[in-house]
Amino acid sequence: MTPENYLLRKLMLPHLKLIYVEKISNKTLHYHCVKTTDWEVYRKCPTKSFNIHDHRIVSIRDTKFHTKNIRLIIRKRRFRCPNCKSVFTESINGIKVGFRTTEKYRNQILHNYKNFHTNKAVASELRCSDTLVSKVTNERLELELRKSKNTPWGNTILIDEHAFKRDPKTGRKSFVTSFVDNNRKCLRELAPSRFHDEMFKSIEHIPGRENVTHAVIDMTGTYKNFIQDYFPNAKIVIDKFHVIRLIHPAIRKYRKEVTGDKRSNPIRHLLLKNRNRLQPHQKRAVTRFCQENFNVNEVYRFKERIVNFYNIKGFKQASRVLTKITDDMAKSHLREIRTLRKTLMKWREEILHYFKTGLTNARVEGFNRKCKLIQRTSYGLKSFENYRLRALYSCS
Repeated sequence: MTPENYLLRKLMLPHLKLIYVEKISNKTLHYHCVKTTDWEVYRKCPTKSFNIHDHRIVSIRDTKFHTKNIRLIIRKRRFRCPNCKSVFTESINGIKVGFRTTEKYRNQILHNYKNFHTNKAVASELRCSDTLVSKVTNERLELELRKSKNTPWGNTILIDEHAFKRDPKTGRKSFVTSFVDNNRKCLRELAPSRFHDEMFKSIEHIPGRENVTHAVIDMTGTYKNFIQDYFPNAKIVIDKFHVIRLIHPAIRKYRKEVTGDKRSNPIRHLLLKNRNRLQPHQKRAVTRFCQENFNVNEVYRFKERIVNFYNIKGFKQASRVLTKITDDMAKSHLREIRTLRKTLMKWREEILHYFKTGLTNARVEGFNRKCKLIQRTSYGLKSFENYRLRALYSCS
């Protein structure tokens, strides 16, 4: 490929003409270029001008080509407008006015950024500063967010929280709340906490809250109150994974009474795993362990009943089975089981809505894992706003 074709096809800068190539080192090449047109239009006037006032040499960074670092050394002309006598610099498509990088180079920064590289890693790979990476990404992210700002909510939203950072003094974790539009399959917004006012401020700019007919949450009272206030037409659906997980602390408690807190003991995982997914020898091990320990056996049986409860087809049958489960829980001598019964009774209507919709929080859990990956690859993020922009871009 000739240098001329490289500029036209690879750099996508058809208005430039290559003068010569300067080899700076084995890894760096400078392409000296000029613009091909003889005139320029002053946009503020606008008037076509052929009068050259003077020249300026500018250095523009571009993406690598066959492992070579490329810089465009452009001899830019400054024209004088014949109408208003103003002096202005010619513009080049693909290079924004005042920028020292091509659009392709900035898109490469965004591509690496979206693949969960740290700012430092992106800067090292593309041989630029951390400041440039932050500037480019924040500009593009804010632009993308402005584009989607007026997009209304879909019919279904998913709400969940994940840990953001830990206070080094108190050890307490701070949580952020994720709002996912299930119809558009994207993360719409992050709120800096789980408080009602903070969530309201974070999503009040998004129109169409009356469109939301279903909201999937875990059993957090704050979310329920917020949905009832902010999404008046939404029916609440409790995520089935959070219902099943309610009994896990009781299983761990009574298992530890027998085995102690030994992480190496395989039974700790087998008791929590769905029995239908166990191998025959694993099922025998669980059965033997439960037969030898009455309290573990009782809790485990209720766990399996709740798991099987979600395999039921049909709302009416699910309602009857849930009633039978809670009635049997009332007869249990274990305090944890009776407490679980109260929770299931309190959220009964929202739990049963699952059998009418089939909705879960699987998508928001996937986005939460992406957000945690962003935190790990960045070795933690102090600024919530930077974290928010990066998460919204990566989960769009």
